[in-house]
Amino acid sequence: MKIKILPLISFVIPTLNASNILSKCLESIRTQHYPQKNIEIVIADGGSIDNTRDIGKKFHAKVINNPEILHEPGKSIASKIAKGDIIFYTDSDNILTHPHWISMMVKPYLENSNVIGFLPQTIPAPDSNSLDRYLGYLTTDPFTWFIYDMTASPSDYTHNYKPIKSTKEYMLYQFPLTNIPLFGLSQGVGVIKKFKKNKKAYSDDLLAGIKLIEERGIIAYIPKAGVYHYHVDGYINFIKKYTWRVRNNLNQQIQGMGITNRTQYFPKRRIIRMYLFVPYGITILFAFIDSIKLSIKHHDAVMLLHPLACFILSIIIIKEYFQFILQKNKNLGTYQ
Repeated sequence: MKIKILPLISFVIPTLNASNILSKCLESIRTQHYPQKNIEIVIADGGSIDNTRDIGKKFHAKVINNPEILHEPGKSIASKIAKGDIIFYTDSDNILTHPHWISMMVKPYLENSNVIGFLPQTIPAPDSNSLDRYLGYLTTDPFTWFIYDMTASPSDYTHNYKPIKSTKEYMLYQFPLTNIPLFGLSQGVGVIKKFKKNKKAYSDDLLAGIKLIEERGIIAYIPKAGVYHYHVDGYINFIKKYTWRVRNNLNQQIQGMGITNRTQYFPKRRIIRMYLFVPYGITILFAFIDSIKLSIKHHDAVMLLHPLACFILSIIIIKEYFQFILQKNKNLGTYQ
């Protein structure tokens, strides 16, 4: 069944001291060729001490408090009050790349009311640094990319899944529960109103994506609806960011989050790859072979950074694991 009325759109954005990038994010939303009266922006701020909140208000966003500070709880808090027929989960470091992004994203829904999820394509920003560009091509971090392999990026989905419909503008999928792709509620991914991210069990964006797929609805992938994602601003930022993430996963202080909660949905092959990542990263050889393949695939020599990134992340995992065993370094801080 086709939808005749343009849906109300909500963008849910968690923030914490994001003044350096938030303006670009919000401007890419407010300059969309889509009725602005049909666009709502809800910012859940974790206590910024810069002018993040003022920037949000400048772009007519609804700014609310996020007492839990971190991004994932912030998304849940904001989604509870979002009024949109479709809710897009966007981070402050995401930039919509096309002025018709919303129109492209909602088109599958307008043509098929059974669509419940909307998947754009994250891509490297043209002004990003080399490490950021490498991560942009992966669409995720090296550890997650290694686990999910050819199901990590929607651009590779056709290697594993057959679309139930394919047009020039989009592809429709109904993913099997035995081999769920990397699909989380972040980086511009959208859901219909009835699937609100408002339960503690959905605090983790990937678990929320899994719950969405379990509802057996149709997921639309819109390849031309790009999202620039600024991952890191350099190697020091990379180390800090993933040290925090590894430590958070080991300590599991936020209920319903982290890889330990996701593994119940992993097929055996994916669990094996999870444990193989550290030797893969430390030995370098196989990561180097993959870097050659990735450089050819993306036509960019920046993918030769893959062995170095995998090695650094492996060292972080080893260091944080032993500190966890020794009951040291349980202070997570607020890095997001």
